[in-house]
Amino acid sequence: MVETHQLVVVGFDEIVANKYMPCITRAVKDGCLQSYSIVDLESERQAVEERLAGVEVQPQKCVFLPSRGRDVSSGQDEVRAALASAKVRGLPTMTYIATEVGSHEKYLRYCVEEGTASLVEKPVLAPLVAGRFEPTGISRAMAELIAAAQRRSTRHSVMTLSRYHRIYNDKLIAPLRERMLTWQAPVTSFHLRAAGGVWNLEHEYVIREDHPYRYGYGMLMHGAYHYIDLAVQILALNKLVLPDRPLRLQLCSFGAYPSDQRYRVPLQATARLGDHSPCPTFTREQGRYGETDVTSALRLIDIESGASITLGTLAFEQTTPSIRDWSILPNGIYNKNGRTSSVDVEAQLSTLYSVHVHCYDSPTGTDVDRFGAVADIVTRSNASLMPGEQFVTQEGFEGVFHSDSNRELMQNWLRGTETRSQLSEHYLPMRVLEALALSLRVPGQIVEIDEI
Repeated sequence: MVETHQLVVVGFDEIVANKYMPCITRAVKDGCLQSYSIVDLESERQAVEERLAGVEVQPQKCVFLPSRGRDVSSGQDEVRAALASAKVRGLPTMTYIATEVGSHEKYLRYCVEEGTASLVEKPVLAPLVAGRFEPTGISRAMAELIAAAQRRSTRHSVMTLSRYHRIYNDKLIAPLRERMLTWQAPVTSFHLRAAGGVWNLEHEYVIREDHPYRYGYGMLMHGAYHYIDLAVQILALNKLVLPDRPLRLQLCSFGAYPSDQRYRVPLQATARLGDHSPCPTFTREQGRYGETDVTSALRLIDIESGASITLGTLAFEQTTPSIRDWSILPNGIYNKNGRTSSVDVEAQLSTLYSVHVHCYDSPTGTDVDRFGAVADIVTRSNASLMPGEQFVTQEGFEGVFHSDSNRELMQNWLRGTETRSQLSEHYLPMRVLEALALSLRVPGQIVEIDEI
């Protein structure tokens, strides 16, 4: 029998209202949840109340906190008091942390310390020092939180795309794992490109509080984490066939930033959206803004022999085809800047086998918050050596909704059955994120991670 809980939702934005409220409503009706409460900022009160007007099951409580800026240390007492007051006596509490990434850590620390089950949005945390992103604190904070969580029996999970995605799991990772084990073959080549299709205008980098750039973090701390997580899952498959070999990951990166955009996006296009001249504030402080695009080269090496095991590339780019044709960020929709995703992944097992997945959005109609994706999958095999394989196969899938995987993760977490995206499993993806962020500071500089 499923135990009944009370849920606290921290941060009630459009994506929570549109994507996850059906899951929460179903959990209440099924008896998994007795009720839910909301914690948000006082500045968001009106927006929260407007979103709740269209919700079938209303919250038991709404607690609003004063805004305290982006320093993780600020407002900790208020956070503790707000989460405590949002609870219902006599019921175990679950907390879904859906704030901006800069505020994740203080809520997650509270949950870990209090033994409250949590689900935190990706990426897990973004350490801030004096309101500025400081990636050197990522691995330390993750290690502390995981160690503290392991001292309790409480479950902590991370909301990310790839853990329950039917294409990435069933058509990419599973076939790779099977052939790696059969042939004891490592992944020797891996290439991933995630094109986000995000189009922000210059003044929007200054004003936006959702998915902000002015705190020093950008693409890596936004949508890229989904695919960093996917990349790490695939690279880590090498431990299946090299279980006793210490491996080291080397990364070097180059980035593009909001200040580069005026040189990269044609004036004719930006003028159509009303972005005619540089924003004065942005121009004065352009160096403080986080990256929009990142491309990296990687090498996974056997430490003892120095042999190269895997070579590859990672690219996380926002300055790619978008569907945006409006000049003012609209209210009431999540996809405010015309985001259109295209993800291209290929993994190869030396001379034996490769699988190539291209999963891309296919916009139709006028609803920019909901359009399906198409997946094209091509495999190539050395069929003359591999009985049962074909030299080339091709498959196509339509109606692939990325949000289905997020909802499945949410549903499993609400029912206490989530096992694929535990906090401890995100230590390595967050370390890789840290290395990527550090490698951007000196373009072309190699950053290394041992114990892969």
